[in-house]
Amino acid sequence: QAKYNYEARRKALRATWLPSSQQELDRLQGEQRILVRFVIGHSADAEQEAALNAEEAQHRDFVRLNLTEGYANLPTKTLAFLRAVTTQYDPQYIVKIDDDVYLRLDRLPHAVQQWHDIRADYVGCMKTGQIIKSPRYRWYEPQHAVLGGASYFTHAWGSVYVLSGRVALDLAAMRDGSLRHFANEDVTIGSWLLAFNATHYDDRRLCETNCTASSLAVYDMPVCAG
Repeated sequence: QAKYNYEARRKALRATWLPSSQQELDRLQGEQRILVRFVIGHSADAEQEAALNAEEAQHRDFVRLNLTEGYANLPTKTLAFLRAVTTQYDPQYIVKIDDDVYLRLDRLPHAVQQWHDIRADYVGCMKTGQIIKSPRYRWYEPQHAVLGGASYFTHAWGSVYVLSGRVALDLAAMRDGSLRHFANEDVTIGSWLLAFNATHYDDRRLCETNCTASSLAVYDMPVCAG
């Protein structure tokens, strides 16, 4: 059973900041060189899978990945997504956001130019955070021993982060099983980017809780480990 009604969330996004028709999506891609898609795997539930297929046929704003959806599969999903994008396109930057984030598409082109000018590879609201070593807690990290400390390395909040096309290509080229997966997707991505010597950039415009004159992404900041 899904934790949230993801179809309702996608509907809400199409009613707010996300283009709701194929014509609008095409215009955004043609004029601003911005391609927006929902990235979705498959459901183990036949009824949910049929609903996804119907929604995809209606809106044509999905990228479907050959994997089963699930929280534990998020790092695998991210890697599959990067492979799909870099195979079909030559992106300057890839913005990954959750479906409860309000994104200012109109401000992205200017932000992308700024990130490009400073050669940023990994952009987001950077954080560290306590490593949870007890399985009694939600954010338990089974591999805490290899991390060697009480806090995680610097990594971006998982709700929204940005990868340069360069590091996306590097990650996509890695063979299956060669990258370590931690319990949480944001920590996992951060560990990969350390290995690739990526240039981090802490951009607080990507984690604002209210719409402001500078905000790029707006959402409720969670309180959690890592």
